[in-house]
Amino acid sequence: FSESRIRSWLSQKGYSNRDIDAAIQAVRPRYAFAREIAHDVPTSPRQLSSYESFKLTQGARDALARLDLYELIDPYERELILERLDQFEGPVGMEELEYLLSWIVCSTRDIEHQQTILNVLNGKRQNVH
Repeated sequence: FSESRIRSWLSQKGYSNRDIDAAIQAVRPRYAFAREIAHDVPTSPRQLSSYESFKLTQGARDALARLDLYELIDPYERELILERLDQFEGPVGMEELEYLLSWIVCSTRDIEHQQTILNVLNGKRQNVH
C-alpha cells in the first residue's frame, strides 16, 4: 500500500487530516523497514518437508513449484496452502490443490490472474510472461 492510498482510506473512514498525519508519522519508520525486508526476501522456493512431499502427489508438487517459480503466488500464500494439507484424507492431488488455490489465492485476484493460475495448473504456458 502506498502512503497516498492509506491516507485516502483513512479519510474515507472519517479520520481528520491531523490524526492521519500523526498516524502516518508514527508508522512511517516501520513501513519503510517492512518494505526493505520485502525486497530482501529470496525468490527461490523452500524445500518441502517430508510430510508435505508425501502428502502432495507428483503432479500437485510440480504445479505448486511452477506457480511459485512464476511468482503467481507469494510465499505467504504458499505456506497457507501447505498448512491446509491436513484437511484432506489421503494424498492431495490436482483437484484438491485447485480447490485450495481457488479458496486462498484466487478469491483475492482479478479474473486475468485467476485464468493465468488455472493455465499454469494445467501446464499451459502461453499466458505467462
